Amino acid sequence: MSKVKNNIFYILNDFKILSYFIKSDKIKLKKGNPKTDINSNIKYISLTNKFYIIPDDSIEEFNQINISKAVSSSLQKPLIKNNHINNLTIKYGSKLKSNNIHISKIIISHLIKLNLEKHVYLTIIEKKIILIIFDKKELIFYNQFDLSNNNYVKYLILLFDEYKLDQKQDKIYYIASDVSKKKVLDELRIYFFSIINHEKSIFDIIINECK
Repeated sequence: MSKVKNNIFYILNDFKILSYFIKSDKIKLKKGNPKTDINSNIKYISLTNKFYIIPDDSIEEFNQINISKAVSSSLQKPLIKNNHINNLTIKYGSKLKSNNIHISKIIISHLIKLNLEKHVYLTIIEKKIILIIFDKKELIFYNQFDLSNNNYVKYLILLFDEYKLDQKQDKIYYIASDVSKKKVLDELRIYFFSIINHEKSIFDIIINECK
């Protein structure tokens, strides 16, 4: 692999390096670590499912919890990173010493700026399903799951049921990635009637929010 100088590398990780991409007309994920040089600008984006999103007014109480016993040894204090967005703190596990940002902060930051009515958002990146409900500038729901076949359909149905949404009327905005858009939309349209392609892909959002 040849070195690309004076470029920004967006490196996706989940306790280990998964893949990376660079800004181009047609973005493709490449596995592993890129070959960089001293002129390279590197942005680390965590995709881990081991995270919490905590309102700032609850952060003191949360910090008193023994996380390793309550949830997972993967979130012991030496491995915890913190991101902050609006009135929310995002705590997540990472073994990378370099500064990095969790994918939830990137997406939340993007959706806050849109200031739209209440909608559901779906994206899939590196075998991670990400589901969000946003109402104007307020985060209603955010969670991530490991992708297995088309299990995003099941998770969306459960989400609509839990939040009493209407599968015929409430909108789902699909944020495209390198996953086959046709396949995802064809499967969703069996169960949901109002599916809209979001104006930006997940890669565009990452690039714009990681400047």
